[in-house]
Formats: sequence, structure tokens, C-alpha cells
Amino acid sequence: MTPGGNTLPRAALVVAVLLVAAMLLSLVVGAYPLAIGKLLSGHLNEAEWSVLTQLRAPRVIAACAGGAAFALAGAALQALFRNPLADPGLLGVPAAAGLGAAIALIVVGAGAALWIGALIGAGVAIAGMLLVVHRGAAPMAGGTVTLLLLGIAINAACAAGLALLTALASEGQLKTLSFWMLGSFASLDWPVVIAMAVCTALGGVALGVQANALAALALGERAARTVGVNVQQLRVRVALITAAMVAVITAFCGGVGFVGLAAPHIARLAAGSSPRVVLPLATLIGALLCVLADVIARSIAPPIELPVGAITAVLGVPLLVSLVTRRVERA
Repeated sequence: MTPGGNTLPRAALVVAVLLVAAMLLSLVVGAYPLAIGKLLSGHLNEAEWSVLTQLRAPRVIAACAGGAAFALAGAALQALFRNPLADPGLLGVPAAAGLGAAIALIVVGAGAALWIGALIGAGVAIAGMLLVVHRGAAPMAGGTVTLLLLGIAINAACAAGLALLTALASEGQLKTLSFWMLGSFASLDWPVVIAMAVCTALGGVALGVQANALAALALGERAARTVGVNVQQLRVRVALITAAMVAVITAFCGGVGFVGLAAPHIARLAAGSSPRVVLPLATLIGALLCVLADVIARSIAPPIELPVGAITAVLGVPLLVSLVTRRVERA
């Protein structure tokens, strides 16, 4: 039996129950509150059904999909690089999406289609990553150093481009861009929500297939090669899967920080360090964190909605500090 095999079902059940409760809370809380008894019985009037199906339900599903995707990506990258501080921004895809959104808003003037610019920007970053990896020298292609340097270069270039564009932006454009970059699950229609859910599901299946190889890699590259794992190909596959998944989610809901960093840590603390355990549990925890953050973001100062990314950062920083402190005390 794998380490954490006994604790995973219990931990997953607890998180799943909490997630269902958080989803119900998210469905009833808001500027137009719904009675939970009427919701569970289905006895809602026309206006309440409209609020539920057109506003609340898409938002809850988007928060679940977004949180699960960021947590999955963070868990996979932490296992891949064997670095507990790795997160979805490591490869530079969110930064590229932010630059694409800024170009769409400030240069093109397509304020209503930020997600198109973000998706194009993220796609260009992934294409550049593929080009460098496939044209690189055989010993280095797909190596840890190569992928990390690519991420650093993409992040630096996008930060410079974003700084230049924000200097040219109007006050209204800056406000729109800032809110998008901090993340929100509001105003997403059903086609977008379905696309996010499908992307997260496909990414989860694809990363689940790599879980055994990632578990072998956790023992070291030599041990992984001994059991038949092609480490370089594994790195490229996992990097591309996570980059594509994060690109789609970031394009639609913006940047939601700390979920991809905190959720895997919580999963390891609850059920062990094996990627076979961390990946599924972190998925549930990430969804739970984002649903709760979304509820808090629209409950603190209604009718004003705060960016979800700001809430996850406020919650994530002390959590991360406490986790690091516990790790230091154990060492």
C-alpha cells in the first residue's frame, strides 16, 4: 500500500463534504439571498431560478474548476521540480496571459474580450516553450534548468511589457486590468464555465496518468530511470499539460494566486507526500479554497465585489508562513 493510502479516502471525504457545504453557501449568499430550504426543495420563483441558474451556479462551477486547475498545476509542478515552492506561475504562462490581456485592452481597445488577448498571450508562451525544448540540445531539452530559465525569461519579458503598457493606459483601463489580474469568477456565462470545467477535467486525467512517474521521480532521477521513466519526456509532458490548463483558466478568470502553492501543502500535511495522494486531494482543496474565497469576496462589502486573488493572498500568506514554520520546527 502506498504511503498515505489509508488517510487519502478519509481526508478526501472530509474535504468533499466541506466543498459541498461551501458550494451550497455560495449558491444562497449574495446581493439577492436565497433560502437554503427553498433551494434544496426546488421551490423557487422565476426570479430566484434566474439568479440561481444564470448568476450563482456558473460562478460556483467556475470557482471549483479554477481552484482545482490551479491546485492541480501547483501539485504537479512541485512534484516535477521537487520544489515545494513551485507554483503555476513558475513557467510564465499567467504572466504571458496578463500581457496579452493588457495588449487587448490598451492597444487594441477590446475591453470586453480580455480573455481572447490573454489566451493568445498564453498560447504564444507555450508555443515558445515548445520551440525551445524541441530545438534544444538533446541533453538539455526538457531539463529542469531549461524549463526554469524559460519561465524566468517569459516572466521577465512579460513584466517589462506590462510595465510599459500600464504607463500608456488610462485610469479606467488600469482599473479594469488590475481587477482582471487579481482574478474574479463573476460574469462568466455557461459556455465559458463549461470550457473551464472540461479543461480542468482533461488536465486532471492527463496529470493523473503521470502520477506514477511523478511518484518515481520523487525518489530521484536515477531511481526513476531505473524503473523505466523517461525523465526528460516526463518534464516536457507535465510542463505542457499544466501550462495549457493554467492558460485557459487564467484567460477566463484572471490570476488567482496562492491556491496552486497552498493547496498541495495542505494535501501533503493531511495525507502524505506521494503525488498519487497529493494530486487528487489538492484538487478538492483548491476548489474549496476558491469557492470560499469567492463567497468572502462578495460578502465583505456588498454590493462591491473584491478580487478573489486578493482574498486568496490574504488567506494564503499566513497559511504558507505557518506551514513553513512547522516544517522548520520539524527539521
